[in-house]
Amino acid sequence: MTYYVDGISGSVGADGRAPETAVACWRELDMKPGDTVLFRRGSVFRDCLELPEGEPGRPLRCGAYGEGVRPVFMGSVSLARPELWRETAPDIWQWGGESLATEPGNLIFEGGACGVMVWEESELRAQDQWLYTASGAQEGGPAPEGARLMLRSSGNPALRHSVLEAALYGHRHIASGRSHVVFEDLAFVNAGLHGYGESHARDVTFRRCEFRMIGGMVWSREKRIRYGNALELWDDSRDVRVEECLFDGVYDSCVTHQGPGERAGLAVNVAFVGNTFRNYGMAAYEARDKVGVDVRFERNRCEGAGLGFALQGETPPRRSEIWPRPMGHHLFIWRMPDATEGGCIRVRGNYFGAAPYGAAIYSLAGPGAEAQILRSGNEYAKASGLLVRWGGRDISAEELRGRSADEV
Repeated sequence: MTYYVDGISGSVGADGRAPETAVACWRELDMKPGDTVLFRRGSVFRDCLELPEGEPGRPLRCGAYGEGVRPVFMGSVSLARPELWRETAPDIWQWGGESLATEPGNLIFEGGACGVMVWEESELRAQDQWLYTASGAQEGGPAPEGARLMLRSSGNPALRHSVLEAALYGHRHIASGRSHVVFEDLAFVNAGLHGYGESHARDVTFRRCEFRMIGGMVWSREKRIRYGNALELWDDSRDVRVEECLFDGVYDSCVTHQGPGERAGLAVNVAFVGNTFRNYGMAAYEARDKVGVDVRFERNRCEGAGLGFALQGETPPRRSEIWPRPMGHHLFIWRMPDATEGGCIRVRGNYFGAAPYGAAIYSLAGPGAEAQILRSGNEYAKASGLLVRWGGRDISAEELRGRSADEV
């Protein structure tokens, strides 16, 4: 069955079986394995796209129909109501509308500009700095009573900005679907924490999708560390393909597979191919904990490592779990002390642009794990400074003059 969802002019209670009878919200549908759900281009849904599981050979597909920009799933709420802001001190404005359902990780303005988060009220000194008084106080639970959102602004913020969005923790992710699902031509934007994340994912494909303005939630208030990944796979995720997608403005890592602990499984048959990565605080690709089996990072374009909103309010190196080591790499490989039986990560044919605060590839892995990471045919644009960390040492572009970093 093919269903149609129209966030612009869809009808509640329609059957959704044709564009003319599209439903207004995908949650009205009784989706089954093998079904296709198409969202009208130009639609905006302030909701998480939570999919049931498909079946082997009968995936549940989500895509787009019509003309225009990709359908958008948005993890933020609008604060663009002047009457709900009140000035509590000169140039200090407090949101006075309904309490935010969950903690905000970022404030986003027109053109993709972001507010700068501060940690104490006394630090609200410059235009568009913001503070949430309960940042880091809860893990996705309701916002604590009395929590306040404050913004430094020379004038009512909702009049100064044509767009004013608070990206919330919300559902933790704004896309989910564990097994036998396909996402095509969709956009996931303004997530306070993660874009997509699953453990034990099976047969999952993202094709021609966008992930923009993801992350910023507080991980440790004591250490002043924030976090948020666009697409993260946990434990023994298998048969996952991410291709021709755009990642732009991610607090930590654009794509990652992780699995801490001795009993955690391995990433198997995972491919990141032909994607564009821009403006990320930690890495385009973060490989962590264990070397996967048949993992491919190929023909991707990586630009803007260490840039974007993750650096706002920070003095490099950005705060992280490895601080004061540098942060903002194209590939970040860590927590891998040993080789994995059958492990292999192929890094081939990628373009690595300049990484002003970090490296193209930064490895904190052990020698056995590094031996299972095969690099070939990559282009390295950085002409000076730290280019790669490999084999336990930092290697500069000057040292590698005339040689490819793949040869290290």
